[in-house]
Amino acid sequence: MDELTDSGGETVQRALAAERLRSARVLGLLRFVGISIACGLNLLLPAVVLETRTLQADVRLFACYWLAAAAVFWANQRSAWIARLVGLDIAVVDMPFVFLLQWNVVAKNPGVAAPAAWSVAFYMLLIMAAAFSLQTWRILLVAGIGAALEVGLLSLAHADRAFVDGVVGVIGGVAAICAYDTRRTIHLVRSVAREQGQRERLGRYFSPEVAARVEQLGDTFAAGESREVTILFSDLRDFTALSEALTSDQVVALLNDCHARMVDTIFAFGGTLDKYMGDGIMAYFGAPVAQPDHAERAVRCALAMQEALAGLNTERVVRGEPPLRMGIGVHTGTVVVGDIGAPRRREYTAIGDPVNVASRIEQATKLHVASVLVSAETRGRVGGRIAFEAAGPLRLPGKSEPVQCYAPLPAEREAPGALAG
Repeated sequence: MDELTDSGGETVQRALAAERLRSARVLGLLRFVGISIACGLNLLLPAVVLETRTLQADVRLFACYWLAAAAVFWANQRSAWIARLVGLDIAVVDMPFVFLLQWNVVAKNPGVAAPAAWSVAFYMLLIMAAAFSLQTWRILLVAGIGAALEVGLLSLAHADRAFVDGVVGVIGGVAAICAYDTRRTIHLVRSVAREQGQRERLGRYFSPEVAARVEQLGDTFAAGESREVTILFSDLRDFTALSEALTSDQVVALLNDCHARMVDTIFAFGGTLDKYMGDGIMAYFGAPVAQPDHAERAVRCALAMQEALAGLNTERVVRGEPPLRMGIGVHTGTVVVGDIGAPRRREYTAIGDPVNVASRIEQATKLHVASVLVSAETRGRVGGRIAFEAAGPLRLPGKSEPVQCYAPLPAEREAPGALAG
């Protein structure tokens, strides 16, 4: 199914964008709460535990960091565009502030490497927070900045070169793990989006039973293949004239009501909905799942569609509305079925001359007393399982020879002599 149009395409991008938006807002909240707690501890702990006074960072700088975190949190909640910058805000806000705060502490404790060494824990937390962006390059950017700043702090503290190399290795390892998890998450989102899109698509085209079978087949069903199918075209008679007396909302409501009943009937007989054509419908039987009795299914479906229309007309008459009339043409032949169209817009459809013949048989019902006409090919595939009346040879546009057609009889009208037509 062409990777659900460009490997999940817009569906995947929408899913990732929605996840990034949620993550950005969660991260903004966590950052604000965390910095608020850290700011409080930095202010109050030295007053309670005197030994920690030398580790107290500049209160004014911490206040600026808190205000920056509050601003980012506020902006994320109100602007989806700013929220999409998640990860980059860590690189330009959190990393510099953490560095300046720790630099202040290291500078007050010359020769003591511990404050600089503790900084690596903050940088690793920020790298993990950058993973909320679901973008590998942002994680690596934050990791690179963090590694450079940590090296600066350790150099100020005169840390051993081997220790510095080890810290850089740890930061790189955390970044690699986060990047790997991000790629796995994106793969999972893409898989879920593809499956969801496929289910939605199957639900539009196929009956539940056929959709379940197609889902088992996977993407292989979308490949083009030649298949004998029975095509059904339906069209409401004089709908243009009727719609002129209706508002646009009434036209849409009428079509939705009528199409819903017809599609339910098509699905009930295991048919595939190909497309809507204004007030008309194209469907076929025998693909993508093979149905040996596709011709009989199509004919019985056509009769059932007329019954469904009769039920709708009963309701319309009660409401004082004019009844609707519908013509249906059915033809059997070999067509090409599969995903057809441009890369960004494909449809599972059938193409070939039998499609044109079925459409023209439907058009012929406008000039014939029968509301359902089927070709001799379809009648031959059905055999004696349905009664028919001969409708005579009909001249169809594009056909040099007349096409013999038949009118199927509803079950209550079947008679032994009708099969002889």
